[in-house]
Amino acid sequence: MKMGVLIKTPPQMLRKIWALAREVSITEDDLRAIVQQVTGQSSLSGLTKPQASLIIDRLNEYAGKTQPRPRNRLSKAQRWKIKELEKALGWDDEPKRLSGFIKKFYKVDRIEWLTPQAAGRLIESLKKMAEREALESSFEAQN
Repeated sequence: MKMGVLIKTPPQMLRKIWALAREVSITEDDLRAIVQQVTGQSSLSGLTKPQASLIIDRLNEYAGKTQPRPRNRLSKAQRWKIKELEKALGWDDEPKRLSGFIKKFYKVDRIEWLTPQAAGRLIESLKKMAEREALESSFEAQN
């Protein structure tokens, strides 16, 4: 069994990093300092693809090309799905019910503070609850 093999940064990504650095007038020493700050490495050639992507994102932020995105927060689609499931469960008339559920099981005070992974688990939990509720109501209707 192979251990995780790290793939080096493709030359295209390295060229993109250097081009962005020139565009925002960052010196080589400053670029290496940014790399050290973001990834903990001092060498550009030793970066992995995800690390190089982080550097490119940071340089794009410096260039004003992108808005800094909130890292580790649930997406708009996840937020929408949670609200839809909240309506399906009949919880939309009492907002404290969902926030209490989130606080109890996910240990965060606000839905916006959920990580994408926790939001995914929350969605699956709410789906299962909605399915159980639908099964119970269909069972009661038959009897």
